[in-house]
Amino acid sequence: MATLSRRAVDVIDSRLWHHLALGVHPACAIAAYKDGELVVDMYGGDIGSGDGSKVSADTLFSVWSCGKPMAAACLWVLKERGKVDWDDLVGDIWPGYGINGKESTTVRHVLTHQAGVPATPEVVIDMIRAGESDWAGNVSAMEAAEAEFEPGSAFEYHSITFGFLVRELVERITGQGFEDFFQAEVAGPLGLVDTTYALDAEQMPRLARLKSMPDFSEPLLADWGNSELFKFDPSPGSNGTSTARDLARFYSVLVNDGSIDGKQWLSANTIADVTACHAEGLARGSGDKYRRGLGLQLAIEGPGPFGDDASPRVFGHGGVGTCISWGDPDLKAGVAIVTTGLQPDEVNHPRLQMFSQLVRDALSG
Repeated sequence: MATLSRRAVDVIDSRLWHHLALGVHPACAIAAYKDGELVVDMYGGDIGSGDGSKVSADTLFSVWSCGKPMAAACLWVLKERGKVDWDDLVGDIWPGYGINGKESTTVRHVLTHQAGVPATPEVVIDMIRAGESDWAGNVSAMEAAEAEFEPGSAFEYHSITFGFLVRELVERITGQGFEDFFQAEVAGPLGLVDTTYALDAEQMPRLARLKSMPDFSEPLLADWGNSELFKFDPSPGSNGTSTARDLARFYSVLVNDGSIDGKQWLSANTIADVTACHAEGLARGSGDKYRRGLGLQLAIEGPGPFGDDASPRVFGHGGVGTCISWGDPDLKAGVAIVTTGLQPDEVNHPRLQMFSQLVRDALSG
């Protein structure tokens, strides 16, 4: 039985409801696993459906890029089974991709945001504006895209294109649809009962609706994130739907060396590999410091979304303006904080750092 600081747990609960009362976000859920046990499970707010429905234990949240590591996990499974290697050329798996400066792109480059194609192709943006969804069109657009820098030579965050690349690689390697493979080999074995990249009409009433808060720079992003066009067709770099419980459970498995409920999902060696640092330096353009595992953000010294001073062994991922999820191998903890209020970085980062640190305090006993 995990030991928690009762006072720290009470502070988390108080801050959660205080933020809701202040209108920092309409809805929030916080979950944490320690030593494989769910020990923090809090939620509150209005799901934004228009009928006054409140957040409950099974309310679904849009988790944006917090879904990237779970999508990458499909490739972790395939690597362990000998179906792919990190330095395999993408163009060898996906004929038609290795042109226009992308010839040297490897699977490792994709997972570390070094593939050289960070911008979403204009033709894809035009389809979105027209209210259209066409996966074949996305694939063609990625094949035609020209590399903005030599793959492997720099880091720049691939917000949307990460998901395009990961989905197409998984589908070409396995011959299965991405969502089918994800459910069978990741969500199913890990017990992620509420996680999907292909939400459907039956599940939509459970979804807490996003809201762009007054100072958020992209006011239309919430409408897009709430749309069936976005939620129903897998784009695993950004359109994941999950719960705080599922996200925290995912990281609980990673910090326990790939073990879940007494069964081994992936080997400890595979987990050590994907959570190790495969790329670090200063990001192209922004100059921000980065450290990357294979589909994972790694903690950087000092305050950040994983807490006030997280160990460099901590790994996880954030989602635009709303959420964070992470694992700490030293605490044997998996944690997730999800909200529906899209906030600018100057509000979102301190908000997530505060909640992450409060959870750390609770888990530290």
